[in-house]
Amino acid sequence: MSAVSKAMSKFRLAVVQLHVTSVKADNLSRARRLVKEAAGQGSQLVLLPECFNSPYGTGFFSQYAERIPGESTQLLSDTAKENKVYLVGGKEASD
Repeated sequence: MSAVSKAMSKFRLAVVQLHVTSVKADNLSRARRLVKEAAGQGSQLVLLPECFNSPYGTGFFSQYAERIPGESTQLLSDTAKENKVYLVGGKEASD
């Protein structure tokens, strides 16, 4: 087995689905918990869904949008550091 094949055979990716509500704090808490769980199972890269911090729909975008950096991006950064993972989370940004 080549070095590249050996390294790739040990890579774990988590694709997370989560239930979101209209309460942003609950959504962020749930995302943090699921990232920690994925990291605990050996994931090195964790992907959160689009709109992980809010209900899905264009009608919600302006209500849940944040400046960057903001509450959600800070949570993503802190959670990635705490769990030593790469973390991708889609979100909307305000103008």
